[in-house]
Amino acid sequence: MDPRTRLLPDIASVSAANLSGARQVTEHLTALGHRQIGVIGGPEDWSASADRDAGHAAAAVAVGVMPTSELQRHVEPTVEDGRLAAGELLDLADRPTALVCFNDKIALGALRAAAERGLRVPDDLSVTGFDDSDVSRATTPRLTTVRQPLEEMGRIAVGLLLRLLDGRKVEELHVSLATRLVVGGSTAPAPRGPAR
Repeated sequence: MDPRTRLLPDIASVSAANLSGARQVTEHLTALGHRQIGVIGGPEDWSASADRDAGHAAAAVAVGVMPTSELQRHVEPTVEDGRLAAGELLDLADRPTALVCFNDKIALGALRAAAERGLRVPDDLSVTGFDDSDVSRATTPRLTTVRQPLEEMGRIAVGLLLRLLDGRKVEELHVSLATRLVVGGSTAPAPRGPAR
């Protein structure tokens, strides 16, 4: 379930549609006028990181923005690593107006980094997460995030496993379930004028 690395074609897996979810969240930000978007991804060797990076890039390119390595960081998915990576991005001379984060924990770290710099979310900076975990509902403002169907993923994974153990034919070995953008209060139109 939700494998970290690419699997051999004959190994069953269930995951979320990471590329689509990331694209949705970045499209949401670009629709709000954000063009200077920082990306705090997960570990570079995780397949979900690569898929989400591709989704963010596709949405940015669709509005004429070429993603740059200067605005991208890859970290372990923890609050503290998120705080540190967000701090690096927010300390740039031309800082981002929005941060998209690999998961809700990293986004919580980004909210802390913004507060440490006196930036108001969402007035000065928009922040998004991924997972729609309990963390996303406990932040102020409530986090804009991407919902993964975790319960359904678990149910389908168990069903696949049971069919394989019974020696029954499985129609699809690799199942990718749809994600959904959940808009909270942590995103708003891009601030006007130069970044402070």
